[in-house]
Amino acid sequence: MTAHSVHISVFPLGSSEPPRALDAIRTAWLAPAWVSKRAIDGAWLLEIAMEAPLPGDEDAAAFTERISVAIWRRVGRYVKVVVDVAQDESDTSHRREFGRTDYLKLMRAT
Repeated sequence: MTAHSVHISVFPLGSSEPPRALDAIRTAWLAPAWVSKRAIDGAWLLEIAMEAPLPGDEDAAAFTERISVAIWRRVGRYVKVVVDVAQDESDTSHRREFGRTDYLKLMRAT
């Protein structure tokens, strides 16, 4: 299996929501190697990074959508999710920023 470098950012979160978003990531994928949470103007930013294979036969697009839906379900509302997936030492990456329109579309579909 090919390793991927994955970076996920979730914002804005309330003070009690970073652990729930992190739990969603751990449940849907695995425990990240690096986790940062910090307050920015009264809201919380959660960032995670990990190098590992994507689950099963998922491609980057399917993985980013599945992780975002897992976060939204666990948090219980819309938050902006940005997922960047790069294949092992590759110059190319799959970066996806999920806005409110993506949230509505994906949550209806699942």
